[in-house]
Amino acid sequence: GINILLNQILNVGVVGGCSKLCSAIPSKAGATVCDLACIAVGIKEFVSIIEKADLDPFYFCEQVKFCPAGKDDAAGQIMAITSDPASGPASTKFAINMQFQVANETGVGEIHAAIKGPAGFQSISQGFPNTGFKPGAYQVTLNLDSTPNPSADPPVEFPTGSYDIKFDVCQGECYSKHPHSIVLDSQHGNFTITN
Repeated sequence: GINILLNQILNVGVVGGCSKLCSAIPSKAGATVCDLACIAVGIKEFVSIIEKADLDPFYFCEQVKFCPAGKDDAAGQIMAITSDPASGPASTKFAINMQFQVANETGVGEIHAAIKGPAGFQSISQGFPNTGFKPGAYQVTLNLDSTPNPSADPPVEFPTGSYDIKFDVCQGECYSKHPHSIVLDSQHGNFTITN
């Protein structure tokens, strides 16, 4: 969304105001939220925030006052990363569990997962946004179907070997340079694809 708006500003400008600018967002709900945020802060401030947000959606959300800024004392740690099963042949459905503990409340952010494997495996990663966590214990499960798909573009293969999965628990965007962005913890786990 932010990338679309930035391209719209750079290529077309802001003639026509908030509605015209936000009409570039493909989803109706996204365009409506964009328009409301733009109207709330004004077109000039909105454009300034977009340029300053550097494509970080959490910082952008804080800047337009749709999300409260996270506290700088947010704290937590990953307690364990396990895979059920720990190993299996390609086509196994793995449930990768990550347990974490939050000591001090967090603001909006993401849990980021990245999987690296042996030669022939294309690394994958994805961030999962959240609205923040109050102090307490939490668990998230990443379900991974290791069924090869040679007709995908690019083909998806799960060669035999050990796979590393890295989880990051973050307030704000993981590894962002913006205020209030904190990597609470980063840990590795693994699972194995057998013959």
